Amino acid sequence: MSRRISLSCILFLLSTAALAQGQPSSSANKYFEQGNRESKRGDLDQAIAAFTRAIEISSQPMHNKRSNDTLRTAANSFSTIEDETSGITVIDPLTAHALNGRGVALLKKGNIEQALNDFERALRIQPNLVEAYVNRGGARYAQGDTDGAVSDWTRAIEMNPKLAAAYLDRGAALLQIGKVDEAVADLDKAIALDSKEAKAYGHRGFARMLRNDFDRAIADFDSAITLNPRLPWVFEGRGCVKLVRNELEQAIADFDQAIALDPEFATAYMKRGLALLNQGKATEALRDFEQAQTIEPSLNDRLTPFIEAARSSPPKRIAITPNEM
Repeated sequence: MSRRISLSCILFLLSTAALAQGQPSSSANKYFEQGNRESKRGDLDQAIAAFTRAIEISSQPMHNKRSNDTLRTAANSFSTIEDETSGITVIDPLTAHALNGRGVALLKKGNIEQALNDFERALRIQPNLVEAYVNRGGARYAQGDTDGAVSDWTRAIEMNPKLAAAYLDRGAALLQIGKVDEAVADLDKAIALDSKEAKAYGHRGFARMLRNDFDRAIADFDSAITLNPRLPWVFEGRGCVKLVRNELEQAIADFDQAIALDPEFATAYMKRGLALLNQGKATEALRDFEQAQTIEPSLNDRLTPFIEAARSSPPKRIAITPNEM
């Protein structure tokens, strides 16, 4: 449908490490905070390096000398317990948060397998780390495991029913697989919890378009753009509604903006081409169809009838329905 679900569109949470079980070394904490700063700034390589150093320092075993202490370690790749009576390995909880942070940076770089490994290790160390469930859901979705992703987001919601990001991500995924009513329920909840989250309005705009509720779809896209005018897929979504309504000039303006924000946005070229074709501008339409084909060859089957319509004499208009968007 568009680039609405992608690594750049899913909200990943970087925890500020509420560490209740033990004292992280000041050195490990320093690297952890540095990793957070670099990640927020967008320097993912530096973030990964800092989180890695935090993991190395914080995962050094600490031994509790009280033999009757009932603490048990969470299993992970850094330590094992051979004799519970001789000493108990305590894993610094900062390790889990640093693994989660590194996983986020890796996922943003497209290193899905490595990111999944970090999220899973974080959860083995700290099974109640809700951020890691949200983020592992994003990694699973990126890997094509929709069921696993939805399961992780559902688990996150069970743990924290006020976590807007989990409702947002689950709602967006449900929308992609055609569960529109369930998606809307999740997106409504996400907006109720965080009315400033642009992506929730954007996803709900697509859902409302699929319900033929065009006025409210436009209102949602407008809200999303007001909150964040840097999301190309939101402009593309609003353009889709206008294309369905045959408001061709306005549709083209939105597709223009989507392409300006993301020059590799293949479906925006395709849909702008449809608007141009329906205006009778076959030559310009063909140029957009060919550009879409170049960027994303997997669109060939969808593009073929449009190209044929543009090359026919005279060019043929294409009827557009919401489900084709």
